[in-house]
Amino acid sequence: VMANRFLTPPKLTFPVSGSAAFNGTSDFIQTDNPFSHTNHTIAAWVYSESVDGTVFDNRDANDDGIRLFHAGNGLMYYQVNASDLNISFSTDGWFFVSGTYDGTTQKLYIDGSVVQSQSTSQTISVSTYDAKIGNTTYENKYFKGNLANVAIWNRALSSDEINSVMWKTYEQVSTTESNG
Repeated sequence: VMANRFLTPPKLTFPVSGSAAFNGTSDFIQTDNPFSHTNHTIAAWVYSESVDGTVFDNRDANDDGIRLFHAGNGLMYYQVNASDLNISFSTDGWFFVSGTYDGTTQKLYIDGSVVQSQSTSQTISVSTYDAKIGNTTYENKYFKGNLANVAIWNRALSSDEINSVMWKTYEQVSTTESNG
């Protein structure tokens, strides 16, 4: 399974119709409120053109909140407070990246497969910053590339749900899958 994770998924081409392009210097999406849910899922199709950019961030400080980011060391990180998961990540294709936390287990998925998992006890406190897509909440780590189908849930999706929503448009997602 891991050998195939650097291939462009067969149903997507670059640039994906409807994807958001981020220039790496000033583009980001500001939500209208903080996302402060201990149980959650963050998911997106990611086409990263360079390392050291943030896909999603809702933190008050480095180890206080949730973040999904491509770091300067070539790793994709999913951070819940001080608990980090990471995997080597390429800049040459589309990947469906998901992070889930159910209150006891933190998981990082690439293209629907769990690549890292760990038990951890974290509580997400209410953030003073509104969540951002494509940049960090309190520092500037802009994302360069494209993002599509960015989705945020206030519950941890199961592996089956992640694999189901991965290939769907918003209109195709079932009521059960969109719950939360």
